[in-house]
Amino acid sequence: MPNMLPRDRAELILALGKAGWSVNAIAGQLGYSPTTIRSYLTGRKTPGVRTARTRLLTDALADYSRQRLTEDPQLRPHALFNELKELGFQASKATFYREIQQLRQPSGQPTHPNQDLLDLVSRSRLLTDALADYGRLRLTEDPQLRPNALFNELKERGLSTGKATFYRELQQFRQPVEQPALPRPLRRPGEHTVVLPRPIAPITGETLSSYLPRLARANHLTLAEVLATLPSWFSTKINNPDELSQHHMLVPATTDALNALARLARTTPQHLAGALPAFGATHTRGPVRATTACRYCTARRGVSDPIPVHLPVHLKVCTHHGIWLSDTSQPNLDVTACPEIITAQHRANRLLRRYTPQQLVLAHEIAVTAIPPWPTSQAAIPRHWRHRLLTLQTINQHRGIGTDHDAYTRAAKYPDAIALVPGILNIRANEQDPMANSPDPRAPRQP
Repeated sequence: MPNMLPRDRAELILALGKAGWSVNAIAGQLGYSPTTIRSYLTGRKTPGVRTARTRLLTDALADYSRQRLTEDPQLRPHALFNELKELGFQASKATFYREIQQLRQPSGQPTHPNQDLLDLVSRSRLLTDALADYGRLRLTEDPQLRPNALFNELKERGLSTGKATFYRELQQFRQPVEQPALPRPLRRPGEHTVVLPRPIAPITGETLSSYLPRLARANHLTLAEVLATLPSWFSTKINNPDELSQHHMLVPATTDALNALARLARTTPQHLAGALPAFGATHTRGPVRATTACRYCTARRGVSDPIPVHLPVHLKVCTHHGIWLSDTSQPNLDVTACPEIITAQHRANRLLRRYTPQQLVLAHEIAVTAIPPWPTSQAAIPRHWRHRLLTLQTINQHRGIGTDHDAYTRAAKYPDAIALVPGILNIRANEQDPMANSPDPRAPRQP
């Protein structure tokens, strides 16, 4: 049974209803269930308008997903789906993909809700001009039209291909176009292994696309010259926007690539694997977020340029130097004037002894929305996050950082949010554990 009847069939139901036909009579005549007939006659469904689906991604999980996509723009949907499953999301992967597509769509951008399907209709070689025009018309009339429904309509109009072929070509439009790997000459048998004269230590969590250029510049080489001495594994990796993804065709060559880079940089494979997430080593517990390394930590190693890194998702502050580690599109902030922010990071680290990073991030997002926008009294102003916000803006404005960044608000709210996190985690644990609210069987019964 399709989710929405064709417009002409739905209008016929309304016409028969106005003519005095009963629900059962219309159902017997047209072959639809009485429930479907009654939904159109009572106005719960409108001809040509698809009924809105019930959102299974709750507000808390939606906020968690938005924050994870903001912290790590290259986060794969299946990785986010696995994180949400650990947090209690019970819907299927197809339902998750449908709802997460709305979160990824920038606000105010007139993008078609099913742009992949629209591209397929417009450019596919499977469709004739007439079928392509019909497909574009149907997608314009019903932007939420599902691929299965469109395929059935196209089959009725003469589409000769199978459903598997239709979906396979649709998947090709959904996959990003991979950039070709840089060409390099192969090392000939018997040729000596190249060793660079100046080794460069990687920053913990540094991306491969940052470490290799630094290694090349330190030895007065170009990136292409360094890649020419390494396996093609590295060219493929740095041309992929998501270095953390472990493609099944690259996994067998990862060990050889790690050893080759260790020989070139005159270091140990264990050191590189622990510092560079691109090699797939689990050097952190749980998911990671994309940010920029603390400038003071990198300056101790003689590095003055910003270093993109992947750090644990719960790590917001460099507690050694009092630096707020913002998202990749935001500047890092000096929070030494607000020591309670550093204290809150220590408290969050202690919470990881009992809870997972995903649970901590979810509770933090719930707490952020629960923080009151204004203090309850004048005496509470010095302890309110808006007073902290003004302090951070004043301190960092002297460093040349503008005051119109979201990082200020998130940093200012961080201590108040972390203070609410333990209570939220306890409430959610009791909600998910049915035995937590049940009476103690050992307690004596009241007469």
